[in-house]
Amino acid sequence: MKNAFMVKSLAAAVIMAAGISSAMAATSGATSNTVQGGTVEFKGAVVDAACAVTADTANQVVTLDQVRLATFTGKDSVANQKTPFSIKLADCDTTVSTQASITFDGNAASGEAGVLDNTAGAGSASGVGIQIYDKDGSALDLGTASQAVTLIDGDNTLNFSADYYQTADTATAGSVDTTATFNVTYQ
Repeated sequence: MKNAFMVKSLAAAVIMAAGISSAMAATSGATSNTVQGGTVEFKGAVVDAACAVTADTANQVVTLDQVRLATFTGKDSVANQKTPFSIKLADCDTTVSTQASITFDGNAASGEAGVLDNTAGAGSASGVGIQIYDKDGSALDLGTASQAVTLIDGDNTLNFSADYYQTADTATAGSVDTTATFNVTYQ
C-alpha cells in the first residue's frame, strides 16, 4: 500500500512537471511589451511630537461659496459666510503634551497683515483676501497662534473657519485663490 501511494505521488509529480514545462514553453513564445506608465510620489513625515497631523487635513482645499461683489460694503468688510474647516490630530499622547495650537502663515494682503492675499493671477478679484477665524469666531491673524485646545488621548479636531475680506477701498469681481501653511505648537 505504501508503494502504491509512492507510485501515485511520483506519477502526479511527473504530470505536474510536464504541465509546467508546457506552460513555460507556451509563454516563452509570446512577446512582451513594456511601456512607460508614470510616476508615483510618496510624501510623509515622521514627527517627534504629541500627535500627528492627518494626511487629509495636512493638504486640504477649503472651497468657499461664491459671493456677490455687492456683499462688500467697504474696506475691512467681510462676506459673512464663514466656511468651516478643521485640522485633525491623530494618535495624541497627553503624557507628551496636553495642549495644541495652530499658527497659519502665508502671503499677507497689502495693508492687512493678518489677511491672506488673493494670489489667483489673471482674472482674479482685486481688493479681496481671505480671513481665517479661530474656533470661537474671532479673527486669527497670520503668524498668531490660535487658542490652545486641551488634548485628549487619541484623535483631536481643531476647528476654524474662513471668509472673504475686503482689503482695499475698492474691490472687483473675479476668482479668489490663496494658500496658507500652518504649524502646530504643543504645550
